[in-house]
Amino acid sequence: MRCFWEQIGVLGPVYRLMGRGLGDNDIAQKLGVTELSVQNCITWMLHFLRLNTREELVMQAATGR
Repeated sequence: MRCFWEQIGVLGPVYRLMGRGLGDNDIAQKLGVTELSVQNCITWMLHFLRLNTREELVMQAATGR
């Protein structure tokens, strides 16, 4: 079963935009969602990928893994 963030189609775009160095507000504006939705999506990715910090997630996204 797909998670809510997969269902609304923002996981990939949020991940890619984080890798480009965009902040939560910029990502939210580009995707047409709220900043809180972006933050919740990032929290879910951190949990799912078993990462401890947002910086680890950004580094992973920036390298394309």
